[in-house]
Amino acid sequence: MKNNKLYISLLAAAVIGLTSCKNDLDVLAPGEESVSVYGILNPNASTQEIRINKVFITDGDALTAGQDVNQINYGPGELTVTLEHYYNGNQVSVTGYSTALTSSSPDSVKFITMKEKTVTTASGLFNPDQRIWYTNRKIYPSGEYKLIIKHGDKEFTAQNLVMDSVRTNSSQPAMPFLYYPTNPSQFPMHGGYPANPISTDKPKYVNYDNPTLTYNIPFFTVPNAKLYDVVIRFHYIDSILSGGTPIHQYVDFTIPTMKSTDLAGGEKLTASFVGEEFYSNLSVEIGKKTPANLKNRKADYLEYIITWGAESLLEFLQVNAPSNTIAQDKPYYTNIKGGVGIFSSKSRSTVTKDMWADMIDEISCYPTTYSLKFCDYAGQPRAVPCQ
Repeated sequence: MKNNKLYISLLAAAVIGLTSCKNDLDVLAPGEESVSVYGILNPNASTQEIRINKVFITDGDALTAGQDVNQINYGPGELTVTLEHYYNGNQVSVTGYSTALTSSSPDSVKFITMKEKTVTTASGLFNPDQRIWYTNRKIYPSGEYKLIIKHGDKEFTAQNLVMDSVRTNSSQPAMPFLYYPTNPSQFPMHGGYPANPISTDKPKYVNYDNPTLTYNIPFFTVPNAKLYDVVIRFHYIDSILSGGTPIHQYVDFTIPTMKSTDLAGGEKLTASFVGEEFYSNLSVEIGKKTPANLKNRKADYLEYIITWGAESLLEFLQVNAPSNTIAQDKPYYTNIKGGVGIFSSKSRSTVTKDMWADMIDEISCYPTTYSLKFCDYAGQPRAVPCQ
């Protein structure tokens, strides 16, 4: 299903890896009532949120009007916002895509009615108090969801595919990763490693111990997804002087966004980085989070996160990217019938892996990270940096 329209003078921004509620507002001056929508469904999330604003025109200063909460937000109860589920072109129960609807099906299985609340976003050009619609009902990772927004006798709709994760086998959690080690049914996640590893256990671990090498994270694409963000999350523990409670922390190393060549799924993409980039990122990001009473640190484990977005989200981002020419008027993408904005979907997989002793030792003494006070694999701080 694809029904796209182009609009002029729409201001919009969206980022796949961020929350769906941001203080960026679409502004348009059509001849009739319209709405601005930003909603990205995520079947892996416990809560779905959709931001809906008024499209407004003002005779006064636009920036002043943008700070007026009544001009940009609908009032309590003004909108009715629902989600319907479709599978193979037919509407199905929102309690499961294998359940067909009948004339006697209750409303509770025909659609999800979203609740509303006010949230505070970061300050910006528009009032930070934004009204969003949300639900804690389960979103299934297949088929399509249709968004229906009703305001009096006006109706605005959008429909988009949702996506699942690639699963290695029925007993494994969602995981698209192929990186070494390559068989997750034989190699453990964090928490399932040997208490006293020996040399033959090395293939089970991640080892980025050479800052000069290029490391690869290959993975398979997911059907109907086009855009992929890869993050390595480094978990560590801060030990505090005078016996304070250890602090569990993490920092992210983000690899540039990648795109698949098609929507079929099963394509092999590879995220690559040089070891020095990873170590430099540790130095910068952990350096921002150092407590005043730090004693030392322990490298804990790595978490690999891949987030992917539907083709509609990619098109929205591409068309609404800042112009690099002096021409300011250009078309903007929306898939909201009767309105502007984006209704799309994303999903993600995570894998956790422990680090091999050589990598832990390298973090403790590598010149870029030595000042962070990481202990080596034996639990001791290094007296001098590595050569």
